[in-house]
Amino acid sequence: MSYRVTSRNPVLINGGRTLRADCQKLDGSWVTSELDLNTCIGNLNGFLAWDMHNFSDSAEDIRLEEDGRKLTCMVRKVDGGHRERQGIHLDKIHNSNGVLSYRYN
Repeated sequence: MSYRVTSRNPVLINGGRTLRADCQKLDGSWVTSELDLNTCIGNLNGFLAWDMHNFSDSAEDIRLEEDGRKLTCMVRKVDGGHRERQGIHLDKIHNSNGVLSYRYN
């Protein structure tokens, strides 16, 4: 289940590379957690892709959209140009008892 079900106040920090949110723990309390999205999202010739790394090295104007469900940005292609604004749904980001984490499934 996506982190958005048990998290609130999602924001991007560190130039858009880090997702921060208040996450609910199993006991009902809330804690702030952060996840470096560069560890799980990369740039595949101008397209955002899971299971890659360092998307923010070649991205501009990084934003959260759809109430934190989607990350969008302008991403450079191999030839140096840009595609139209790209997005990736953050459905692989989960809240694991108050800790944001990436799941490959």
